[in-house]
Amino acid sequence: MNRVIRNVPAIAYLLGLLALPSGVIAQTPTAADSPTPRGGIVALGIIVAFLLVVGISVKLYDITRKREEEGLALQARLSDTLLEDPTLAPLPLAATVHVPFRRSWAPTVEVTGHVPTLELREAAMRTVLDNIARTWPSARVEDRIVVEPHRMRHAAA
Repeated sequence: MNRVIRNVPAIAYLLGLLALPSGVIAQTPTAADSPTPRGGIVALGIIVAFLLVVGISVKLYDITRKREEEGLALQARLSDTLLEDPTLAPLPLAATVHVPFRRSWAPTVEVTGHVPTLELREAAMRTVLDNIARTWPSARVEDRIVVEPHRMRHAAA
């Protein structure tokens, strides 16, 4: 409360300034304050450059988003394919797709998981390769499937 009372003169001064006619407060512009045609051109150039940067950024973001969507679609299709096969469905297998920014670069599909036999590993890779060959033939496939016969027997028991 004491702060408000101490600030009363400052508040009264500000209210007094607001009550003055605008002609009393306003200053007349000088020749140094007037804008030059060159300043307008520079300001316009800065605005155009800013709009170009924003436009390019939005376009790059859009391209990146579309590439990621393509990769996620392929990843979902591969996961569905692995789950549709009755011999591979109960196994912990996953296919992860890494899509680069440029379309000319090949995406990488990483197949990971654990299987009890070498035959199941080959069946899983064959299934993934067949599906990729139809949709994205330039993709690289990395086999990171681990064959662990002992671990799978304990998990089944």
